[in-house]
Amino acid sequence: MADLVKQDYYRFPSVSKLKPEDFDNVQSLLTNSIYLQDSEVTVKGFRIYGAPWTPWFNGWGFNLPRGQSLLDKWNLIPEGIDILMTHGPPLGFRDWVPKELQRVGCVELLNTVQRRVRPKLHVFGGIHEGYGIMTDGYTTYINASTCTVSFQPTNPPIIFDLPNPQGS
Repeated sequence: MADLVKQDYYRFPSVSKLKPEDFDNVQSLLTNSIYLQDSEVTVKGFRIYGAPWTPWFNGWGFNLPRGQSLLDKWNLIPEGIDILMTHGPPLGFRDWVPKELQRVGCVELLNTVQRRVRPKLHVFGGIHEGYGIMTDGYTTYINASTCTVSFQPTNPPIIFDLPNPQGS
């Protein structure tokens, strides 16, 4: 992983210089990782689903308009997931952006998480200002952003324990 961080395409200013074929190269470097894009994996009995989508913001990757476009993506998340991983947060959970004086989380994601999927854990990190942990009494929400709002990778890792999944 250290070699990946040193690569040019990992640095924020160079992202816009990537060509489509560069993305395959990036994925080929992840030899001990699993890339989840609208997909699920089971690890040690835990069902984990990952989706990179976020409400449109400054033309970043995986942006979609709020509303039906995002809801269509969230509707792909199967019920019974233990851990949900998304790029951005649901509305109201570690999504406050002081500079904008507003919450920027996704209401469609919030409704999907709380009304249908109900994972034990929802991990995200797209809103760097929201680093930390919250709960709604059922799901624990972790904004695990490594970077600060100024894109400095100084937030410490968030470590958590999970009980054994049912049936293991």
